[in-house]
Amino acid sequence: MMKILQTLILILILCGYLYPYDIEGRLLDERWLPVPNVTVSITNGGAVTTDEKGYFKLSTGKTPYNLFVFDEAGSIGVLYHNLTILKPEIFLFGTVSSRNIHTEFVKIDFLPVPQGRTSIIKFLSDEVFNSPDIYASAGEKTKLMTIEYPLYLNSLNGRVVYLEKSQSRYEKYSERPIILSKGFYPQNIIFDSSAHYTAPATSYINIYLPPGDYSRKGFNVYADFLSMHRNAEILLNSTEGDLISTRVMVPQNMQLGYRLRVTGYGYQKAGLGFENFNYTYPGSALYLSTEEPPYLVTPQNKYYAANNNTLFTYEWGSGSGIYVVHFHGFDPVGDYYMVTLDRTIKAPMNMSGGILKGKEFSWQVLKYLPYISVDDFAKPRKFANDLGYKAILYSELFTFRAW
Repeated sequence: MMKILQTLILILILCGYLYPYDIEGRLLDERWLPVPNVTVSITNGGAVTTDEKGYFKLSTGKTPYNLFVFDEAGSIGVLYHNLTILKPEIFLFGTVSSRNIHTEFVKIDFLPVPQGRTSIIKFLSDEVFNSPDIYASAGEKTKLMTIEYPLYLNSLNGRVVYLEKSQSRYEKYSERPIILSKGFYPQNIIFDSSAHYTAPATSYINIYLPPGDYSRKGFNVYADFLSMHRNAEILLNSTEGDLISTRVMVPQNMQLGYRLRVTGYGYQKAGLGFENFNYTYPGSALYLSTEEPPYLVTPQNKYYAANNNTLFTYEWGSGSGIYVVHFHGFDPVGDYYMVTLDRTIKAPMNMSGGILKGKEFSWQVLKYLPYISVDDFAKPRKFANDLGYKAILYSELFTFRAW
């Protein structure tokens, strides 16, 4: 009898039932803001709701495990396949959450922008926030800025940066500290004296675009501020066209430490294309690479007999990476994402937990480089403003009809 009991205990230990794995993760939207009040479930471990900061805790009896995120309000589901890490940072794809978000409006006053110049105004913080770039043209002297941050923060510390340029150089730089508090109005920042401005030196970077027959091709250049939140960046230049190379003016220095991030992209028909992310510095030359997106194999486009035996397959695309397979239902609207290394998917409508309904659907595959596992994609970023990935590749968009 004792030997039987010992054997049972050993089996339970080996199966992980006596010592479950505790999973402590966080859910973010596509602006890197936390997503509260969304259901997260795990294989062999039940389900919980994310808290106000987007955190959740679950236990499972074994690894690898699957995490399924379900946003009932938006009819969105995301399946993370074969995770083993205990503290994943995951995304609710296709979501810009407005839940538990506080919005402040700040009036920005500055000296009138001279003729032939433009200015960029941006709020920056090392705390969780989102705020768009504000642009001012010649003659303007006031702007209204929108700043969003989670409701669990009673206040938000940051600074407003003012950057002015002419066609040939950067002319003025200044910044003002600001503390945003809920319900404290009015909020106003004043850049009121020339004595408070500095003249940042001007530099250039040379950008060489990849060859190829693209319907759209171009790049964006950002000042990406180190150690701050991932939304702490300023768009310095946006260029689109069938260019071979060009020179872009950038500030040589600012009071805040920063690096240059260049996003190159190329798109062909039906959504086929890529975006890649490169880091560089003033005075450099940057060659933007082309990428080979994954391509869909079966079923063929406009397939009208999909059922539970239909296999959805696709080929690699360039480089090492994980795949985000996006299925979209048209009526009723629903979106189901799978984060996986598998290149064969069967019966996605059944796997979606009721999200994919109706008859008409589309699907597309995104490949995130250079990950080698879903764990690698879901691990928390080492630095606050680190994107983690180097490129996103987009397959064509196919449609199909359920039988």
